[in-house]
Amino acid sequence: MAVDMYDGKVAATPDSAMKLMRGADMNRMVALIQGAVKHAGAKASIYSVGWCFGGMWSLQTAILAGPQAKGSVMYYGRPEANMEKLKSIQCDIIGFFGNLDQSPSPAMVNTFEANMKLAGKNLTAYKYEAGHGFANPSNPSYNAAAKTDSYSKAIAFLKSH
Repeated sequence: MAVDMYDGKVAATPDSAMKLMRGADMNRMVALIQGAVKHAGAKASIYSVGWCFGGMWSLQTAILAGPQAKGSVMYYGRPEANMEKLKSIQCDIIGFFGNLDQSPSPAMVNTFEANMKLAGKNLTAYKYEAGHGFANPSNPSYNAAAKTDSYSKAIAFLKSH
C-alpha cells in the first residue's frame, strides 16, 4: 500500500517538494499512517520504505504500527530523537545515509545510532560518501555505487524479515 501524504499533489522540482514537506500537517500525517495500518488489518505485517521525508515517515510508521511493524527501511530520513518513541519500536530498522548530507547530518545519524542502542533497538546504518538523495538518478548528488549497494542491502533486509 502506498500512502498518499500529499492528497495527489506531486512535486516536480526540489523546491516544490520542499514546499509540500513544509506544508505538511504532522497530526494529519500521523492520522494517515494510523488509517493505513488500520486498513491493512489487525493481522497485517507492516513494512515501511521511504526516501527523505518518506524515510522519516518510514521510521514513524515503525513507531505507529507497534507490534505489527516488522521492518523499516530509511533512506536519508530525519531520525527520531524522542527516546520514548524509540523505545516503543518493535522491529528492526535499516538506514542509508550520506556522509556529505546535512539533513540529516552525520552528527544527527551518529546520535540516532547511539539513541537506538541506548533504547535497546536494532538499527543497522550504512553511511556512504555521498550527499542527500544519492539513490535518485535525477538528483545532482546521485551516486550509482551507493545506490546499487543500498538497494541490494534494502532488498536483503526485507527478504530476511
